[in-house]
Amino acid sequence: MPLLSHVAKSGVALGFILALFLGFQASEGSAPLKPAVGWQLDPVHSFGLFRVQHMNAGMFWGRFNDVTGTISHHEDGSMPPQLNVRCMVESIDTGSEKLDRTMLGPKWFNGKEHEAMTFVSTSGEKIDATHWTLKGDLTIAGISREVEVITELTGIGGGPQGRKIGFECTVEINRNAFGIRILRGAIGDTVRLVVGLEGDEIKAE
Repeated sequence: MPLLSHVAKSGVALGFILALFLGFQASEGSAPLKPAVGWQLDPVHSFGLFRVQHMNAGMFWGRFNDVTGTISHHEDGSMPPQLNVRCMVESIDTGSEKLDRTMLGPKWFNGKEHEAMTFVSTSGEKIDATHWTLKGDLTIAGISREVEVITELTGIGGGPQGRKIGFECTVEINRNAFGIRILRGAIGDTVRLVVGLEGDEIKAE
């Protein structure tokens, strides 16, 4: 057998063996992606806060008490969490019933035509082990805008009744972009939303 032919065949065989070895090593070293865990929001321990400047002076806070939805999360952190959150506007709580009724009116949240605010995440970028920047669609008073939400995993715990997960989400929006055009100077244009989420694990049947 000519020397070059022998070397070529030996090289092919060696390459084939090496490829098998490397493939085996890669498959052995890379664990399969764990499926995401689903969580149902606990409405008792989930809520939304908003902060806006009043009369160019103090920062005024209000709260939404009825927050529901779901979370999908890979606990190994390999993928960003997926949020689907619904907040009923009629659950607004400013500490003043008169102001609550005003804010449910057509110049504000227009509660008769649009009963809920929603946020559905569409993508995300990891910041560190417990923080992500999530992009998604925020809908207020029937108007949807893409926003970026800073999302923190605050913990995974629970008790005898099952596991729980917690997130805190923060986003700043311009109220005018959502059609809330109250007299300039009465309240500021920038509104900060802080949403606390706590979910119960959805157990597979």
